[in-house]
Amino acid sequence: MNRTVVQDNSDTKARVTKLLKEVIDGSPVFVVEVDVRGTQGSRVVEVYVDSDDELTVDELARINREVGFLLETEDVIPGRYSLNVSSPGLDRPLSMPRQYRKHIGRPVRVHYAREDCSGNTEVEGDLTAVEDAGIEVTASASDVRSIRFEDIMWAKLLLPW
Repeated sequence: MNRTVVQDNSDTKARVTKLLKEVIDGSPVFVVEVDVRGTQGSRVVEVYVDSDDELTVDELARINREVGFLLETEDVIPGRYSLNVSSPGLDRPLSMPRQYRKHIGRPVRVHYAREDCSGNTEVEGDLTAVEDAGIEVTASASDVRSIRFEDIMWAKLLLPW
């Protein structure tokens, strides 16, 4: 009887995240997102990390090597898989307060739900403050918006060109 081992991607994601946190513990690097997709023999593991300091290619390569070693040593993913470790990049939405803090003073586009529940709206402007509950975006001298994290649907950095 030929049995195919089925592994839940959410369980794999949790195990990868745990190992990743061990690798970056004590550093300014933090986990933004871990995604595992595919089936046994063709899984893709994407790891997005960011840092309170500058995140260099050398640091990403080190994290990739160490996480890859731990995945192999602990046989987390049976069969073939591809591991990609990178920073989120400018095209990925900001997803956590720690990321917002890093980008105070930079231009952003924020798509969010209106507090009065009348739908969604967007604002472009400079990220001027980050508090525990949300952010402040200054679109102009007379248009400063306070947006709660829970209302943000997505927020992206705007490219300077």
